[in-house]
Amino acid sequence: MSRIHNIRLIIVEDDPVQAQILQDKLVELNDKFSITTFKSGEELIADYEKNGYHSKHHYVILDYFLQTNENTEALNGLAVIKIMGQKFPKVNIILFSAYDNDENSDFKLIKEEPNVIDFIKKSEHAFSSLQNSIRFHYSQTILVQKKKRFQWAFVLFILMLILSSLHFLFSFIS
Repeated sequence: MSRIHNIRLIIVEDDPVQAQILQDKLVELNDKFSITTFKSGEELIADYEKNGYHSKHHYVILDYFLQTNENTEALNGLAVIKIMGQKFPKVNIILFSAYDNDENSDFKLIKEEPNVIDFIKKSEHAFSSLQNSIRFHYSQTILVQKKKRFQWAFVLFILMLILSSLHFLFSFIS
């Protein structure tokens, strides 16, 4: 992933040990990642409302269950996804949870959310899956950007060709 840069990763994890392990593993994968950690979805939403987001590529790595003994009323992953989708639709979310898709009916709803790009179950292979998901989505995004630039360049080329043909035609007539 050495060619991947200008990516902001945001970890939303209520367990500080899990958050630190995840952050350390992501830095091992690519030290150019900008990584921020939040303990709750409410902190994430408040930060985005206050500061916005400035880098082009954002990936929120979101735990589903964010309730703790100190914060039993915390929003769960689905609620955070819905709020982020409404307020910040360009932010890409990867749900990173210890629970399976089948264990919770919210996961069916989460898969339908347009800003959720992947669901990764916490396991021994989760970090490589997370890396692959970010790499794939980033590559797709870059490819779409290059395609748009090519299309604009092609349109400009055709316009220049038409203008030079008209110039030639008018100079030939006169």
